[in-house]
Amino acid sequence: MCRDPEDFAKRLGRFHGAAVILFVGKADSPCFRVVRRGQPNDFLDIVGIQGGSVEADLRRRDFTINAMAMKVSPDGSPGELVDLFGGLRDINHRCIRATEPEVFVSDPLRIIRAVRFAAQFGFTIEAATIDRMQSAAVRLTGVAGERVARELFLILEQPSCAPHLRVLDEIGALSAVFPEIGPMKECAQNEHHHLDVWGHSLAALGNCEDILEGAEDRLGPSADQVKQNLGQNNRLALLKLATLLHDSGKPTVRSVEPAGGRVLFHGHEKVSAAFADGVADRLKLSASDREFFQTLVANHMHAIELSQPQVKQKALLRWFRRLGENMVPLIILSMADTLATLGPASSPAERERHMCWACNAISLYYTNIREQLASKPLIDGCDLLEMDVPPGPGLGRILHAVREAQDEKRVNTREEALALAKAMIV
Repeated sequence: MCRDPEDFAKRLGRFHGAAVILFVGKADSPCFRVVRRGQPNDFLDIVGIQGGSVEADLRRRDFTINAMAMKVSPDGSPGELVDLFGGLRDINHRCIRATEPEVFVSDPLRIIRAVRFAAQFGFTIEAATIDRMQSAAVRLTGVAGERVARELFLILEQPSCAPHLRVLDEIGALSAVFPEIGPMKECAQNEHHHLDVWGHSLAALGNCEDILEGAEDRLGPSADQVKQNLGQNNRLALLKLATLLHDSGKPTVRSVEPAGGRVLFHGHEKVSAAFADGVADRLKLSASDREFFQTLVANHMHAIELSQPQVKQKALLRWFRRLGENMVPLIILSMADTLATLGPASSPAERERHMCWACNAISLYYTNIREQLASKPLIDGCDLLEMDVPPGPGLGRILHAVREAQDEKRVNTREEALALAKAMIV
């Protein structure tokens, strides 16, 4: 922070051969980012002093570790450290502490940010700050969804975010952001489960992180490709969020058989998908993020069903054709879900069988199926038009059937594909 941030940023940029970018978050507080060329993650943000003095500016900050300033001489050498709240001490003790009692009232998003810092840096939030976060948690309902998503995704992207989400849950912050969670708590399940719906979901999230953390052991040669798959955009964060909310529809559809008293959840994935759509609206997700997130929630039962011994391989091929790369994180979700199902009626042998199927399915995709699906179709619509097949749904069905036969290697040449198409013309 400085008196003339634009001038200082430009001088700093010239000195280091860096680019200067203007960010306008607030009309009265422009930020000038000085970015080292070719290294976009190496930057400094230069802003003006707020409140009229350095001390007044620091008192506006959220946490002590963010509320320090250092005077810099004209030649660039560091000077006196201004540390009103003991921030240096808290850094040394790896402690996150609020600067003032009202910091979470003035901006409730700081509740999630505190947990994000703890997750990113391995710090602990002091007890009094946790109490203040809990008191203000309900105010998160009024925070813009895109701001919540930004902080929440930074937590979800950490290798072991599950314990930190439990903190947000314990103080009521998670339920404020996702009211769908409330009914999941204490919603008893059937004999296949040892936990209620919410407990199961938290356990599944932990399993998901364990699978990814131990990917080399769990997924073998596919581990690096899975990491690349999830390294794009917000896919890792969205996979974890989908794991957390995949059963959110269960309380809505829960029923009990009159005869045997068995608990059922018929169609819960459809309700969960509708809830996921609402979550995407609140978080202002992009169209691609929304589609990916909703795909995982809506189809999480299909990956488990596909693993059954009686299911033929062409069914797996059909799902990979339908979902492409998204099928891989869907299978990982099914693995996490299965490992969190530890009720008396669940079978350790079945869990192990599903794990083996999942690893083999992912490996098969990267070694064979992906290349198959990317191959050029043997025939196209023009070929069918020349065979007097009229445009319309019938033409599409024939093309789809021939493509399936090609993927399954029942036809391997253009001539065989044309012969199959001709046989299908009514």
